[in-house]
Amino acid sequence: MPTPPRLSDLSGPRDADTGTLRSRGRRFTELLSIARRHHLVPFRRLDFSHDPATSDLRRDQAEHLRRALEEAGGGFVKMGQLLSTRDDLLPEEWTEGLAHLQRNVTAAPADEVRALLEQELGAPVDQVFATFDPVPVAAASIAQVHRARLSDGTAVAVKVQRPGIDAAVRRDVDIALRVVRFMARWSTEARQVGVQDIAGQYADDLIRQVDFVSELRNLTALRAAQARSARPDEVRFPDPYPDLSGRRVLVMEFLEGDTLSAIRAERSERDLDAPMRAILRAFLRQVVFDGLYHADLHPGNVLVLPDGRPALIDFGSVGRLDPGLRDTVQDLLAAYLQDDTSRIADAVLRMAPVRDAHDEPDFRRDIARFVADELGPGARIGVDTVDDAVEVFGRYRLKPPPDFVAAARALAIFEGTLRTLAPSFDLLEESRGLAREQITDQLRPGKLRDLAAKELLGVVSAARRLPRRVDRIGEAIETGRFTVNIRLFADSRDRQLVSGMIRRILLVLLGAGAGILAIVYLALPARPTAALSTGVAGGLLGGAAVVLLGWAAIDAWLARRRR
Repeated sequence: MPTPPRLSDLSGPRDADTGTLRSRGRRFTELLSIARRHHLVPFRRLDFSHDPATSDLRRDQAEHLRRALEEAGGGFVKMGQLLSTRDDLLPEEWTEGLAHLQRNVTAAPADEVRALLEQELGAPVDQVFATFDPVPVAAASIAQVHRARLSDGTAVAVKVQRPGIDAAVRRDVDIALRVVRFMARWSTEARQVGVQDIAGQYADDLIRQVDFVSELRNLTALRAAQARSARPDEVRFPDPYPDLSGRRVLVMEFLEGDTLSAIRAERSERDLDAPMRAILRAFLRQVVFDGLYHADLHPGNVLVLPDGRPALIDFGSVGRLDPGLRDTVQDLLAAYLQDDTSRIADAVLRMAPVRDAHDEPDFRRDIARFVADELGPGARIGVDTVDDAVEVFGRYRLKPPPDFVAAARALAIFEGTLRTLAPSFDLLEESRGLAREQITDQLRPGKLRDLAAKELLGVVSAARRLPRRVDRIGEAIETGRFTVNIRLFADSRDRQLVSGMIRRILLVLLGAGAGILAIVYLALPARPTAALSTGVAGGLLGGAAVVLLGWAAIDAWLARRRR
């Protein structure tokens, strides 16, 4: 049993930069004190199981973790908020506890915010904005939003990072990853949950969220995709101001409206079916045809404008699907609309081929059963639906593309919002109708012409490469370097069949050889000095022949039984 490392060893390597190490060490000491105060250490006592008997323990631990994260501040609050959406990875008690993390926190000092703004803008705030409200309209763990006006009177939202948050987040992420590695080493439940993979994903996401240049790119790309749609004005995106934006400041149009969070808090009787339908239509188009979608559609990121239209804000978390995966998703959607489970299975198998061809019939049956049970009439999609799909994949040791799972989970999160704010809204039925509209729109002559042109360019590009490839093949043949690799017996059952046949043939040959030698020894003339040895040898060889031939016969009989 290796000696457990001390928690103090996690503060960093001794050869690190002295200033960085000192800062990290102080921060780690502070975090360790917070963790101890909230009974979160030793980590091996934390319960990440789904055992109903320990539900109260998990609920109590989640409450302590929530308070600890709020006290730690910095990137830890944001990481906790991100983890609160991962019902697929954490027990319900943990996600419910983390969901209550504060989203509005104390605003940063006004003079520090102004200094950061002027550093990013390269000019005094009063020269850039006609008016600037030093009191933020919203403040969170990473940034806060101020209302301002440009010289032409346009109202803008100025999203400013909290001073020092970039370095703090990077430091906290580094410490969190070290702690998670420690937990994974000494907590069985943590390893089973896969805390290292979870933390790695969210660390990357969190680092991206403190770079507003990345968020500006996301906003610009989503606006362009919406402008190409058949209903460009159905969902609003704020106009960005790239010339006034940078790594720590993002300036965009200020949209007047109520967030879904506010509407839910007010228990408003407002009919939200129309804006929800518009968001769903936009989301489906983003995933299926644009390959770029808003991945964080929680109630605080959706506004309902005075004219009833929805608007999306906060573009720090945006998912992407590559063209190949997007084509497969389109085939999957078309097959679902036609209730064609065979084609659904075909599309799924293109994303994640089965390892053993003999498993394919069973996999297809399970896919058909899943579609009927989870996606049929009257079904409600949710995070559990995604979990069940992942379970089917896992049963056959398949690994679906992470980008596909992320898109499905984003839809499930949005469904949770719908269930709260518009309980009568049938997401699956609406999705079918909207998907038909989207596919019909893609079949318009103009879209088909664009698609044909795109495919033609691909063919032309391939045709240009063809002569060079043919020339290389010809040269390889001439010089004797041409080889062909063929995967014989790729199926594991085929390999087992062939290896079994070879084993039985060897047993028969050895048994027959032993039998022949036994006969020869027994037929030798007996000599006083050798009679005993030849007789014993013949008997032993005869016994070996019987054993080997019997073994071959039993092996062949068992093989027939298995088939």
